Amino acid sequence: MGGFAGKTLFVDLSKGTFEERQLPDELYRRYLGGLGLCIRLACDAIAPTAEPLSPENAVVIGAGPLVGTDAPASSRVYAVSRLAQSRTMGWCGAGGGRFGALLKYAGYDHVVITGRAAKPVYLKITQSAISLEDAAGLWGKGAHQTTEILGRTPCGPWGVVAIGQAGENLVPYSMAFLDKASTLGRGGLGAVLGSKNLKAVIASGRKGLAVADKKAYRAVLRPLMNSIREYPHLAEWQELGLLKSLPVVEKEVYLAHKKRRIACVSCPVGDKDVMEFPGAETICSTSAANLFLPIIYGVKDPVQAARVIALLDDLGLDLYEFFGALVFGARLVDARILDLAGGPPIKVDSAESLAAWAKKIALRQGAGNLLAGGVAGLKDAFGEKAGDICPPTVKGMYPYVGPGAPLPWNLFGTMELGQALDPRGPHVAASGSPTYFARRPLSVFPKHLARMGVPEEALPRILGPDNNSLSVGRLLKYSHAWFATLGSLGVCARAQINRFYSHKLCAQIYEAATGIKTSQEDLRRRADRVWTLLALANAGETGASDGKAFQPPKGGPGPDLPTQWFGPAGFKNYLTDEPLTRDEALTMMADYHSEQGWDPVTGTPLPECLKALGLDSSGKDLE
Repeated sequence: MGGFAGKTLFVDLSKGTFEERQLPDELYRRYLGGLGLCIRLACDAIAPTAEPLSPENAVVIGAGPLVGTDAPASSRVYAVSRLAQSRTMGWCGAGGGRFGALLKYAGYDHVVITGRAAKPVYLKITQSAISLEDAAGLWGKGAHQTTEILGRTPCGPWGVVAIGQAGENLVPYSMAFLDKASTLGRGGLGAVLGSKNLKAVIASGRKGLAVADKKAYRAVLRPLMNSIREYPHLAEWQELGLLKSLPVVEKEVYLAHKKRRIACVSCPVGDKDVMEFPGAETICSTSAANLFLPIIYGVKDPVQAARVIALLDDLGLDLYEFFGALVFGARLVDARILDLAGGPPIKVDSAESLAAWAKKIALRQGAGNLLAGGVAGLKDAFGEKAGDICPPTVKGMYPYVGPGAPLPWNLFGTMELGQALDPRGPHVAASGSPTYFARRPLSVFPKHLARMGVPEEALPRILGPDNNSLSVGRLLKYSHAWFATLGSLGVCARAQINRFYSHKLCAQIYEAATGIKTSQEDLRRRADRVWTLLALANAGETGASDGKAFQPPKGGPGPDLPTQWFGPAGFKNYLTDEPLTRDEALTMMADYHSEQGWDPVTGTPLPECLKALGLDSSGKDLE
């Protein structure tokens, strides 16, 4: 097959052993690759009884079949594990920088990591050798500093996935960072890697990558490239990146400090930044929209705001969870519930206070140890005392969007419902849904949904027979399928990229690259299989021979809908602008499950759905 490197690397950190396996071709056909195959391999490697920070948990890192080719923005890297914060089997995605391509050029599509090393190590992957190297000299260093050190290792260039001090100290909302400019691991992947004494994974290779049908591949790619070149707003995206759609700071402020843009391999836009500040200080960032986020919380000086985010990135802290914890912590202090144990005051509008608490949290010093639990941890610690001052949580995580969240968007669409229905918890990977941070007329939805691969027969269920209503739940089913498709191929899901892709084009380019015959219906079925397997994994129905399933956080499998989402100050209905009710949200959830072919109440995939996808009730393949 083309598009694939051809091997999967299995690493046992406890034993210090490595094994290369060539997976059966059928696994690639059934799960597409990338995210899909990460989920399949994780379900096979992780028992339902495995705790997130135990040696029995596994981390699967992989890149799809288009990663390493010149298909636009096809560098995406995914990791799947039992996550520390949500305690669910969840995915983590990152703009792949150069790591994904170099991993494949070294000969590997996926890496499955199990066990726990006896001392700090980093995993070194090349096309000629695999090794675990001593990381004692890196332990205690930040993710950025670690990347700079390992990136200078001879025989480069190297792609680097690294954790900071927060991951080392098992902070539940710690993340990994990829090539210094991409986040990988909302939900606590950093803590999972830290629990394994794994400081970093680095990869380098020069094998290159072939496609199965070069002529067909070029025929599909040519009009795609032309549509990107001719896009009237391309120059603005290239100049401003995510600041174009999320203007956190004035354009002039950004341009005054912008040194250059960074693009992942094959990306025609480049949404990452190298910023230069007084004293020739440079800061790499996942995006300018993130870099200046503290301004939303009242930090006046954009330079100081950027330095706070650079520190959070280096420590390996999820910036949204960090701000959620500090907002809640400040409320608890004001209510005389939390004692800061001699620590500095919590002031979210002060860069100095933010920096001090970031270090205390990452190192678990003093009251920083309590704040390291995040919003959910503080809620558990103080229980009823927290009362109405607790920010919203979903699956133990702080939502990005909505009432009480950092991004003030109040219409309830697929991204907002998805915060409760994606097994990994809140995220912003809305996969091009037309409700994403926008209110659009329903008349434009059919064309948009067709591009996402929604079958024509489903449109009346989503938009009503007269195209005058909207079922957010049913639409979310296809938004998740579109995300699973892009993630499995390795294509970036960000709106400024996926707008150029269509479901039909994905089927064509996947077939040309891999040689696997793929119609649009084939692609839909495989994406549905990927997402349904993830649902089964979180229903506790995969793997354990004794039948005992892993138990997620207290609250059970029922709907996790924060009270802050409802009422006059809560979300609004997408069409009517009326306050969203809990009953409406529950109906949307039932619609989502029904459209998936799952039990409308429990969300458990039904036997007829599993049979159609070739899965049994334990998640094993039938075909």
